[in-house]
Amino acid sequence: MPWKGLKIHIIIFSLLIGIALIFGAQRMYQKYYISKPINNVLCTNQAVESYQVSSENGTLLVSVKIKNDTGLMAPYKEIRKNMERVMGGRSFIFALNDNRDDTLDQVWYRCQYAVYQAQVQGSFVEMAEIINREALVSGAKADITIDQEYIYLRLRHGDYTLDEVIPRGVYQLPENNMLVAGGGVNDQRN
Repeated sequence: MPWKGLKIHIIIFSLLIGIALIFGAQRMYQKYYISKPINNVLCTNQAVESYQVSSENGTLLVSVKIKNDTGLMAPYKEIRKNMERVMGGRSFIFALNDNRDDTLDQVWYRCQYAVYQAQVQGSFVEMAEIINREALVSGAKADITIDQEYIYLRLRHGDYTLDEVIPRGVYQLPENNMLVAGGGVNDQRN
């Protein structure tokens, strides 16, 4: 059906083919440049028990459950490093899944103040003592490790685990000076 010399059915058909090509290319990109490399990273890591990859508002959400019989710091750092390599500059959220029970929730609730105080003041020995004491009283076991970036806390109670990774507080100052809270090189005494 021509309309002033234009064949509408050819224009519509071409438009539909173009849209299909765009969505097909997006799907292929998603599969071969994002999903497949992420699956390779997570499937080959012996510490990963399970994982789930989803998208929320254009941001990739990667939820990982680390096996109960492994530590938390080394697998977390390895997975995060590999995810950053695979994702390049694209944004993503890396979340830990655990299987906490009420006992572990209560221990974490009672220890949060000490953890966040250590995050700011650098009182990590005191934090560890409080967490270990609270865990012992509740019949749980605490594994605490710290590096320059994070405080890694894994609580175990029977077959249940609670995993928390708390940033140590790296803040960017206006003049590109890095301030590391909690025992950093920029600490000063009064």
